[in-house]
Amino acid sequence: MKKTLVAVAALAASAAFAQSSVTLYGVADAYFGSEKNVAAPGSQTVVNDGGLSQSRIGVSVKEDLGAGLSAFAVIEGAVALDSGAGGAGGLGANRKSVVGLSGDFGAVSLGRQNTPLENAIENTIDAQGNSAFSAVYAAVGGTAAAAGVTVNTYGNSVRYDSPNFDGFSGSVQLGFGENKTATTSADRGVSLNLTYANGPVAVAFAHQSDKFGGTTDRTTTVGGSYDFGPAKLNLGYGRTTDVIGTNDGRALSVGVTVPVGAFTVIGQYANAKVSNIAGSSKSFGLEGRYALSKRTTVYAGYNDTKQNIGGGANFKTNRLGVGIRHVF
Repeated sequence: MKKTLVAVAALAASAAFAQSSVTLYGVADAYFGSEKNVAAPGSQTVVNDGGLSQSRIGVSVKEDLGAGLSAFAVIEGAVALDSGAGGAGGLGANRKSVVGLSGDFGAVSLGRQNTPLENAIENTIDAQGNSAFSAVYAAVGGTAAAAGVTVNTYGNSVRYDSPNFDGFSGSVQLGFGENKTATTSADRGVSLNLTYANGPVAVAFAHQSDKFGGTTDRTTTVGGSYDFGPAKLNLGYGRTTDVIGTNDGRALSVGVTVPVGAFTVIGQYANAKVSNIAGSSKSFGLEGRYALSKRTTVYAGYNDTKQNIGGGANFKTNRLGVGIRHVF
């Protein structure tokens, strides 16, 4: 009888484990090259983390609850391969860290993650996908940023992602500052997107409004891509009103991706203008990627960005590097 009970318990435990999955995953990406930026005039030789993607370690958990309902959690931390340290804030859940439920209704998650605006830019508009050589992020920020670096992330947030309806999907996310005082209301943000991806066509619209300190930033972007086969074309347009409500910023980008077997070439140009200070920036990004396997890619990248902030002040930054990315 005892042996029977033990066997039944073992079978029950096996069934329970069969309905759950735990996945350890990550990205290791570093490049060697040179860069010139405003803070450190003159070029310097560098070994930097994250040429195509920010290095990271993550754990993904999913449990089947039955009746089409699942529970999930993702805990992800950045890793700086060049210094051997963790990313911003140290190694931990400094990237995506959420828990939620999913089913036929879509998915609801709580925690910290990129906003729907950021998803639309990275996945549909930016041909370089927010690499360290991205012309889109360099034009908006005035200088090339490290891969994965973005301000479009909400902590203390709740998010809903819809199911895919014949290529159509949407997301909305609310972020709460949790910093209310006796005299000021708490900061808050709302971000949403609507996307369509079916066959060679992908289109995205996104809007984000961030209120903090009694002022509001609003960003709206629209763009898409079309895969002609021999090449894919990306186009994007964005408009931002800054915190004081007077700087009207506009950005435009165009990118081309040309695959040739395991080799891919990406070229992209972007410019941004801010109306009331006559400020502007122009950026050009170029990448060559070669897939050694499904998980390992070697690459070379270049970015050149020129910024004018009005009054004759001009700055030029550039970045050149060759590196390797391994996804596991």
